[in-house]
Parts: sequence; C-alpha cells; structure tokens
Amino acid sequence: MSLPILLHLRFPTKRGPRGLWLPWFFIYPALLAIMLIALPCILVLAAILLPLGKARPLITAGPCLWRLLSALGGLRAEIQAAHCEVLINFV
Repeated sequence: MSLPILLHLRFPTKRGPRGLWLPWFFIYPALLAIMLIALPCILVLAAILLPLGKARPLITAGPCLWRLLSALGGLRAEIQAAHCEVLINFV
C-alpha cells in the first residue's frame, strides 16, 4: 500500500460538472510536523497511563494513522442526492 498523492473532486455547478485536483502530498509534511510536536506530550501521557494499563491507544495511534492514510489510496466515493452528484477519488 502506498500513500495517495492526489485528491480528485468532481462536483456540479451551474455550467456543468467541474473537477478539482488537490495535491494531497502537501498534507504529509504538515502532518509529520504536528506528530513531532505532539510526540513529547504523548510520551509523557503514555508514561503516566502505563501503570494503569491504558497507554496502548496512545502508543498505537501513529501506526494506525499511517495505515489509515495508506488505505486511502484508490478510494472512490460517489455521493448522489436528488440534484447533486459528488465524486471523491484518492489517486
């Protein structure tokens, strides 16, 4: 599994359906920075919760987020309503 690179959105407008390509790979450096900033807090909380046996969700949150982002590759969601059709496609 690889990380998705682009997000393709297609939505209706008055002139017809329009497509929008968003560079999804710009999100990854920001996400990495947020995770590095949060890491000391997570480690302290995990050390406090370790004797209680409740540190596992904090420790496994990073790998779970990585698997979630990796699983988005190839996801295609078509949403249809009465007068609207939206396509969300991770490439």
